[in-house]
Amino acid sequence: GVSIKLPEGYWGQLVPRSSLYAKYGLIQTNSFGVIDESYCGDEDRWKLPVIALRDTVIPKNERICQFRIVKKQDFDIFNQETPLTGPNRGGFGSTGGK
Repeated sequence: GVSIKLPEGYWGQLVPRSSLYAKYGLIQTNSFGVIDESYCGDEDRWKLPVIALRDTVIPKNERICQFRIVKKQDFDIFNQETPLTGPNRGGFGSTGGK
């Protein structure tokens, strides 16, 4: 793992490389890693927790994950008192199918 001090107002996304499962049979345990700017101590390592679905060996210096530094976005949450006007797609998990 590595330790990184992120600038205030930014956060990191830690995800596996797309070939990780195909090459090594590994999947990330939490699906998506979120690291905020407070995670910055000497022992706060960015690591990729994985589950091995088969016996495997990862060569030294192999690229198994990647991260992005993302600027936090400000937004307001409010109660919607009138119905939304967009078409329904079938709810979460429907992929827009009918």
